[in-house]
Amino acid sequence: MGDERKELEDAVMDEFEWALQDPNSEKIRQLGEVVSIITTKLIEAIDELQGTVNQLQTQVSGFESKIDSLQSRIASGAAVSAGDSPAEGGEPIATIAKAPEAAPPPAAGGGGSMMGELKQLLAARRKKADG
Repeated sequence: MGDERKELEDAVMDEFEWALQDPNSEKIRQLGEVVSIITTKLIEAIDELQGTVNQLQTQVSGFESKIDSLQSRIASGAAVSAGDSPAEGGEPIATIAKAPEAAPPPAAGGGGSMMGELKQLLAARRKKADG
């Protein structure tokens, strides 16, 4: 694509140089057509970029909604678990407390397992409640 771009740049520059060497109304009109074509192509590219940005914004909104939903699930799950655990004699606490140790460490760049992080948060919350 680099060669194609270079050829296009050369062709446009040739048109400008040709028109400016000996300007007359015909050459200026043809130069205007080149500028019009370039402008049209730029508008098409901008429209395509806007469409892509809109799609990305929609995807990000969807991800944010899913994250909010997961956070509310985590919060309600932690509250229910913390309320139910003492009545059960502490057995689920030990199971959940062991789970984070077995979970793999998060990958570089924050791409860790969401379940592993959830288990760690729940275990830390239980330790704090018990201690």
